[in-house]
This record gives sequence, C-alpha cells and structure tokens, in this order.
Amino acid sequence: NLAKLVADKKVSVKTIDEAVKRILTKKFELGLFDDPCRFSNEEREKQVLNKPEFIAAARDVARKSIVLLKNDKQLLPISKNLGSIALIGPMVKLKKENKGFWSLDVGDENQVVSLYEGMQEPAGNTKLLYARGCDITDTSKVGFSDAVKTAMQADVVVMAMGELFDMTGEAKSRSNIHLPGVQEELIKAVVAAGKPVVVLLYAGRPMVFDWTADHAPAIVYTWWLGNQAGNAIADVLYGNYNPSAKLPITFPRTEGQIPIYYNHYNTGRPSHADNDVNYTSAYIDLLNSPKFAFGHGLSYTTFKYDNLKLSKKSMFTTGNIIVSFDIENTGKYAGEEVAQLYLRDLVSQPVRPIKELKDFKKLMLQPGEKKTISFTITKDKLAFYNDKLERITQPGDFTLMIGSASDDIRLQDTFTLAN
Repeated sequence: NLAKLVADKKVSVKTIDEAVKRILTKKFELGLFDDPCRFSNEEREKQVLNKPEFIAAARDVARKSIVLLKNDKQLLPISKNLGSIALIGPMVKLKKENKGFWSLDVGDENQVVSLYEGMQEPAGNTKLLYARGCDITDTSKVGFSDAVKTAMQADVVVMAMGELFDMTGEAKSRSNIHLPGVQEELIKAVVAAGKPVVVLLYAGRPMVFDWTADHAPAIVYTWWLGNQAGNAIADVLYGNYNPSAKLPITFPRTEGQIPIYYNHYNTGRPSHADNDVNYTSAYIDLLNSPKFAFGHGLSYTTFKYDNLKLSKKSMFTTGNIIVSFDIENTGKYAGEEVAQLYLRDLVSQPVRPIKELKDFKKLMLQPGEKKTISFTITKDKLAFYNDKLERITQPGDFTLMIGSASDDIRLQDTFTLAN
C-alpha cells in the first residue's frame, strides 16, 4: 500500500528513502554488494560448526536451563551404584524433538544426543533398561505392560515424556495443554509398580500434569535443550551439575485457571481472607494458587536466608535504600541460588500488583558457605506507568520481599517513599 499512501500524501517519499537507506547502509557495511555470498563458505562452515568449545557451551547452556520442579526424599541425584535404571517413555530415544520448533532444519540429526545416548557413559556399570510404553500422541495402551515389566526390573525409573517438537511455536496454540495422548496414564501405571520414579518433561510451554505432580517423587522440566540435550539431562540426573534454573512463567493446575500469573492485582475479597469460599475471590473446586509458581526451581542443596537489613526506612526519589541479607548453603552439595527481590506498592492510583519482581542475583555457594547479598532500591524500581502512560512515582509505603520464588518469600520488611 506504500505507493498509494505516497500518492495520497499520507507518507512522504523522504520517510521511505530514510528507511531504504538504513537497510542499504547495513548491506554495504556487510560487504554484500562486493560479495553477495561471502558468508556461504563451505570451508568456513567445516571450521566453525560443531567446534568442541561450541558443543561444550551448548551442553552448559542446556543444563543451566533445566528446572527441578520436585524432589521428594532427595531421590535425585541418582546414585552411581545402582544395579539398573529403567528408561521409559516416548522421548527416551528421540532426537529431533530435542531441537524444538524454533530450530534450523540443518545438519545431521545424529549430532543430537538423545537421553538414551546421554545416559550411557555416566551409567558406568549400571544396566540401562528400555521400554517406550507409548508414542507421544498414542491413544493405545498396548505398550503399557512391557513398560511396567521393565520398571519392575529396575532400581529407579526415569520416564521421558512430553510434546512433539511442533506442538509449541508460531500458530501452535493448544486448547488442551495436558500431556498428549495416554502419557499420563502410562505414568500412573508405572508409578503403581512401586518403584522410585523420576519424570522428565519435554515441552516448549507450561503443561498441565496434576496427577503426575502429586504422585511422582521427582519431576524435572527439560524444555527443548538442543543437540546436547541427552548429555545435559544426564549431568543433572547424576548430580554432575546441580540444577539452578527458575521458572520464568507460571504453571496452572488446569486450563480453567488461565490466565494465571504472579503479579496480579488484589481483589475486594482476597482468597486468603478467611476459609469461606462463598465470600472470597476463589474457585469452589480448585485452589487459586498455581501448580508451580513463577520463580520456582529447586536445588539438590538447601539455602537459608537471614539477617535482612535496610540502610534506612525512608527515601526520596533522589536517593536510594541498600537492602542486604545473608544466604547460607545449609545442604551437602555445592549449588547456585537465584535470590529474588519483589516489591509491592501498598496504596497507589492506579492500583498496582500484589508483588513485582524488581531484581535478582545468582550466586554459587559451597556447603556451609555464607555470603551477604545486596540490592539497591532506586526511584526506577518504584516507578510505573499511569493511565496516561506517564512514568511516575507516588509517595507512600512499600513492602519489600526477598525469596527463592514468588511463592517462597523468606524475608520481608517495609519502607516509605517520601514526598
């Protein structure tokens, strides 16, 4: 429509010239008019693709992305002295699924490390058993009996479940975000066998898996981890890497809770006001809380938060408040923790969310080690846009919350923004 817009004098030729000039300038800077195929170099491709340091980086990024959702009775990490481990599920030997939807369809698919392949070396003398059980979208349970039989022969069961690679991506909405097919039915059958079960979930979105969340002892969300997926998952399962990632989104209990997010507004009848659901903003058949909250993510070790201090209890917009506190590794593994700072503006116009993430820091601690962390509260952290899209601050009281997740606040205090 640009030609007509120019003819109608709604868009000037000068505006178009400026836009074209920017593109052409970049093409000249890249040298594309001297050599339009300068980056299509087969020799360079051989030198650059899959360099050892790139593969190592891919593995490191992958394991840093893994979120430990649940770990009852410290089932994970898996002992390296087990007699056998059963690998069960449709994702165990798949490769392409690990690349996800937003990946270039280039290269040799055999370069992708499956879970089955990734478990081989670290398993050592532990025997690895395998049963698929079902495919991702199966409606048939014909493979269940073999899966249960395989699970019964193992000391620990690792189940690899999830979505097809193209179930998440552009134009890939799902009205039902439960585990596809009969996968959760397979989990139920294997859990009923009585063996310790670790469930791995491969997906590009938060899924609904309430039964699994309540009954599987350990749950690991792997997302789509790329070519080094199998190695990265094995690193986490065996404790060669202590998981440290946190959820950047909220996991609902069911689709009826959507949209669900941590930084919502308060209501006239908060659900925590009393136990009478008839007079509060609550479901009569479900908890208001998510299954897994924004910021959630466990570790193989534990962390103690203590000694919260504010440099002062009041500040002007030209000043700041230094918030400090201690974090101690109280477990037996070295691990990283992501300390999160949330704020709430108690009285404002327009209304503000019940909490907002304003800062975070990740730190490594050895067993028994303690460090002091600090955040700086500035005007920018207290500012927001009003209904006129003006970025403003308003004097008043604020609640400060420090925690390991949006629903796991460990320390709390208040301060005032003065006129």
